[in-house]
Formats: sequence, structure tokens, C-alpha cells
Amino acid sequence: MNILTIPYIAGGISHLIPLYVLQQKYLRNNIGIKNQFLVNSNSQKFLVTQGVDCVPLDYAFEESLIISKNLSEINECVVEMEKKTYDIVKPSLIIEDTSCFTPLIAEKNNIPRISIQRTGIFRSIDKRYRNDNHVHSFLKGNNFGKSVGFSNLYKSEMSMFNDSDLSFLEHYIKPKAKIIPGIATIECLPEKIEDRESYFYSGPLLILDKPSKDLSSRMDDFLNVNKQKPIVFITTGTIDRTPIEKFIEFFIKRGYIVITTCKCDINEDYKQMVFYNKLLPLNYICGISNLVIHQCSSGIYHYPIMNRVPSLTIGTQCYDREDIALRLQELEVSGHIPHPDDDSNYWNVFLELVDKFEKNTLINFYMLDKLRLEINETMSNFKMEKVIQYALS
Repeated sequence: MNILTIPYIAGGISHLIPLYVLQQKYLRNNIGIKNQFLVNSNSQKFLVTQGVDCVPLDYAFEESLIISKNLSEINECVVEMEKKTYDIVKPSLIIEDTSCFTPLIAEKNNIPRISIQRTGIFRSIDKRYRNDNHVHSFLKGNNFGKSVGFSNLYKSEMSMFNDSDLSFLEHYIKPKAKIIPGIATIECLPEKIEDRESYFYSGPLLILDKPSKDLSSRMDDFLNVNKQKPIVFITTGTIDRTPIEKFIEFFIKRGYIVITTCKCDINEDYKQMVFYNKLLPLNYICGISNLVIHQCSSGIYHYPIMNRVPSLTIGTQCYDREDIALRLQELEVSGHIPHPDDDSNYWNVFLELVDKFEKNTLINFYMLDKLRLEINETMSNFKMEKVIQYALS
């Protein structure tokens, strides 16, 4: 069976990793399956070294097209690349993560589609806690969310499509099968959701990597200089640009050291107490940290739970992240700091949460352990062949 796997073209590694884990953990050893990834040339270099087949096509935008911000041309570019790929691979199944034009090569050709879906698509949080000013993270930052939006959110930019194609695109969020890269207690399905049996929980699809030799050496030097000091890990991921300098300065003045993926302007007096690297092995870093502060994008929120570490989430005004952050707070395994534009009292909220952390009352470790157990059980019980059988049925 030929499978075509497509991540979100502008999603970076966060939408590639779940598909990569599916391939390496569940599909690689199935001799009846040939799975090919449609990715950009840089990702191809990595995947090929890991024994993953890639379509010989650079799934990326020309720089001039990015600069132009011509959404119709960007749409057309994505669609053409995916159609070319379809003709090359001739798949009998398509697996994708937020690749919103895939209905034009899947459903339009009667090819079943398996989609990675998260809370941002099937929202279940009580409407009282929703903020109408929040947007999906697609629409934040410098990615191309507007050009590859799901459902009918972006019809004004879809004029290139005829009515028939639009009808396929509007059904993007209803693929034959859906994989939720999380657990049921956190990524809750709405009570009256249709086709509940088409949703499969896989547990977090994450890489449990370790630091490279060079990174390990640098970190050892940093930790040796700052012995006995508690560690705070702060990240806002690869896309979000919510400023965190104020948080970093607060913790340093309080006697902590900070590890971060965020490039910030740091006071010279504090630089030896801050370790920066654009990409870090998240599981390892969370494991050595006393407190993790993150933006609650897909995947990251599992690491503190898996490592039994207290965490705080930072409001980013993105409802797909906010819904999960509020759910984690409701479960008493994390505290949430609202975005300054949502709550002018955000700093006092932060101070109260830090005070709880330092008094060891921030989180409920009994609930944390229950979630850890659910993560392990969900991963053990997940069967990719059942998902494929359902999709093909």
C-alpha cells in the first residue's frame, strides 16, 4: 500500500514530528506499506538519514512568493505541488497534519484521509471561558495560516477555487479517521460530536531525544557555574513571539537560572545565568528543570507531565492553545498566566502562581500521576493498523 504523508507546509517541526513518530514507531516495520513524505528539502535531508522515503519535490515556497504575500498565488502553489505529488505517488491513503488542501487530492479522488487533529478543531471548553478576540495560532506570527486555513474560515482568499473544489475544502475537518496526539482527559471531545468512533487517541507523538555532544558540553559548563540554583525552563516554541524578558529577569533576580529557546536581550549582569539555544531536547530539559513555563502549543504540554514537573502556561491569545492551558489548570496540573491584553492584572496572577510553586501547592501531584499513567496506557493501547483499517473501510 502506498501512503502519502503531508505536514503543514508552514508549520515547522511541530507538525512534522507527529507524522515522523507515526512512521518510525508504527509504520516503518510494516513490509506491506510504503510511506512517502512530502516535505521541504531541509526536512528531506533529515528524514532520508532516518530511512524515511521522501517525494522528490521541494515542498516549499519561493522567497519572492513569500515576500509578495499574494495569498491566491500561495494557495495555487500549494495545490499544484500536492497534485504533482499525488500523480507521482499514486497513494491509496493520505495521512496529514494540518495540510488543509489535501481534500483536493484525497476526497476528490476517493482516497481515504487520516488527519492529525487537536482541540483547536474540536473545541469542547465551556463557552463561558472562550474569548472572542482570540484566533487560531494559524493566524498569529509570520506563518502562512491565512493561505492554508481550514474549513470555510478564509473564503475571501479562496476565489481561485470553483464551487466543487470549495465544497471539498470545506470538509477538511471531517476526514475519514482522526488521530488525536494526546489523551482523552486533556484533549476532550465534545459530548455530542459526530462519528466519535472515527477519533483515535495515540498519546503524545513526541521525540524523547537527548542533547548532542556539543550541546551537552555547553550545558554542563552552564550548570557547573550555577550549581545549587533551581532551574526554570521557558519556551514559546518556534513560531510564537510573546515577549518573555520580564519573566526571565524576575527569576534571575530571585536566584534561579533560566534555560530558554527564546532569543532575548538580556542584561549583561544576568547573561551567565541564562542558557539559550534555539532548539533543545524538550524531554531532557523538562526532566532537569524545577519549573517549566511554555506557550501550550501542541506537544509541549506533555513533557512536564511526563517528567512530573510543575508548569505554568503563557497566554498567547490563540484559542487552540488557551483551551488546553485552561484545561490543564482545571485539572490542577498547571497554572495559567493570561496575556497582558486579556487581563491587565496578569503580572499579579503570575506572582501568585510563583508563590504557590515555591510553597509546593501549585499542582496536584496525585492528578499529575494519573495523567502520566493515562499517557503511558494510551500509547500502549494505540494501534495504527486499526486506524488504517477504519480509514479504508
